Amino acid sequence: MRKIGLFIVTMLLTLIDVQQARAEQDGQSLDVFCGVSLSYSETTFNRLYNVVLNAAPGVKWNLGKDWQVSGQVYIPIVNDMGKHYDRVRVNMAAVSKELSLQGDHHIKMTAGLFSRERYGLDVKYIHPITDWLAVTGQVGFTGYCSMAEGWECERMNVLTFIGGANVFLSPWNTEFRVSGGRYIAKDYGMVGEVMRHFKYCTIGAYAQLQEKTTLGPVGKNDSKTNGGFKVVVMLPPYKKSSKKIRIRPATNFRQVYNARSDRGNVRMYKTDPEENEREGNFNPANVRWGANLIGVGGVHASGK
Repeated sequence: MRKIGLFIVTMLLTLIDVQQARAEQDGQSLDVFCGVSLSYSETTFNRLYNVVLNAAPGVKWNLGKDWQVSGQVYIPIVNDMGKHYDRVRVNMAAVSKELSLQGDHHIKMTAGLFSRERYGLDVKYIHPITDWLAVTGQVGFTGYCSMAEGWECERMNVLTFIGGANVFLSPWNTEFRVSGGRYIAKDYGMVGEVMRHFKYCTIGAYAQLQEKTTLGPVGKNDSKTNGGFKVVVMLPPYKKSSKKIRIRPATNFRQVYNARSDRGNVRMYKTDPEENEREGNFNPANVRWGANLIGVGGVHASGK
């Protein structure tokens, strides 16, 4: 594992050297960052939590005109959940393009390897109708792809689609979201969320209705409801550097608590290594709505 980690660091340094010259000539930029991924489960009797802690280095190569190539690797640090989580593996490798159309319609198209061991094609949409109301949508066509225990890949065979609406109450920096559709386990569900945005973080709670039960870590989950809370903490530096090559921490750390430890139902992949509930699925500089207008969300986007 150490040899693989050293190889990844060497490749990142080589990429920085190569892109330094290109970025200066073409107006491109390269972000090299590192965060952590924390998963835990309180379903065992011999210890309080089973924990998986990964270092998560990544890159974002901004090609200009809202084209981007991104990637992320998981390097295990602590693993209490078995060999499936014990290898260095690629978590994400994708190319994306954002479009901003007349009437404040925003579309993001992505292809590649996504989180939750999915690969394929994805299209996201958001339309801020007013300063307090926005509608959202997402369509994906994906297949299973894992590097955890050797190369495993299946054909693309899952169609997912989600639609919803967001309401932002600016006097209280509070946001309500409702969405529903078909998820990666081929299940249908609905999710309602309420979030309070602060200058440096977002705290929220969610509840969901799910179509079917599933086999969880400790047996069958017979309930068709679930819920929990989410925390997104924005990390410094809060101003975006104007340098062509930026080496920094990840922009955020997020954590989700799932009341029933149900990892199977009403779940979707992410297509960006730094995607989070506060800033959304798009470049915050392109979608100036909601939390992206206050505090750190706006600072990360514009550097002001």
